[in-house]
Amino acid sequence: MHQEIPGLSNCNLCGNSEFQLLFRGNIGGDVGSRFSQYAYYDDIYRCNNCRLVAQRQLHDGEAIKQFLQEEKYLDEAIGNLNLVEKHFQFTVLTKIIEKHTAFEDHELLDVGANTGVFLSSIKDRVKSAQGIEASKEATHAARTIHGLDVQAGLIAEVELPDDQFDIITMFDVIEHLTDPINDLKILFQKLKPGGKIFITTHDIETLLAKISGRHYPMLMYQHFFHFSPKTLAKMLEANGYKMIGFKRFLKSWSFEYIYHLIEKMWPETKLAKNLQAVLNPLYRIPSVRKFRIVSPQRDFFMLIAEKPNSDNN
Repeated sequence: MHQEIPGLSNCNLCGNSEFQLLFRGNIGGDVGSRFSQYAYYDDIYRCNNCRLVAQRQLHDGEAIKQFLQEEKYLDEAIGNLNLVEKHFQFTVLTKIIEKHTAFEDHELLDVGANTGVFLSSIKDRVKSAQGIEASKEATHAARTIHGLDVQAGLIAEVELPDDQFDIITMFDVIEHLTDPINDLKILFQKLKPGGKIFITTHDIETLLAKISGRHYPMLMYQHFFHFSPKTLAKMLEANGYKMIGFKRFLKSWSFEYIYHLIEKMWPETKLAKNLQAVLNPLYRIPSVRKFRIVSPQRDFFMLIAEKPNSDNN
């Protein structure tokens, strides 16, 4: 029986029109200021057929594009700290990539390049390094601070030649896409035959996600889809990719970053103020601020897929 759900017509993966409501949304009408805040989201559904988890999208593509373009990364303490945290995380991801391909003499595209932290760390090892980034501020920073070749725009908008790249990276980006199956189709065309794509995201099927329920930190308005390894693999295979690798990995954050993240997760609440008040004596100690706290579970994963050579099709 077809369900009429405003902002959610058919499953992006399988086309099914029957869904189960997982969590009722709480974002209200103030989407602009809460677009990237934790704990605010619209209604979350799971496809009854393939189990892809999706948030209904009540804003049209242009409105969402504007939200993405206006995303800020450098105007607050948590934003600057996030750049430092990315260096730690990209070290882990780079090691995983190196087990599947070499960087040398290869052309690389980073989708969701942000301010260019990953591209700047790898640009001297590859033949060419390009990026795509929706945020105008982040694109400007990538170009001016790091001197990188980063295009501003969405995947469906930017001009890139087909069969161009040996490596495409998408780190914590796929969940932000409003039409991921079509975007993966476009990126498939940009890969050379034999080229590989590396995608990371959170796993909506982990124990932490199930226990946290509606309080799961990754539920936020700018996360339009929530994948498991199985649903993401199905979406890649539906676009012609061949799966060649899977790896779970841990994330870690400095005490300083988590201290500031509390306000980001529960903005202007007594909970945030009380937590920060309790942690403040520790925060004052420089060595404690740098102490790294590791996620208790491997809630994040990387899928590796390739565009088959024509003689292997």
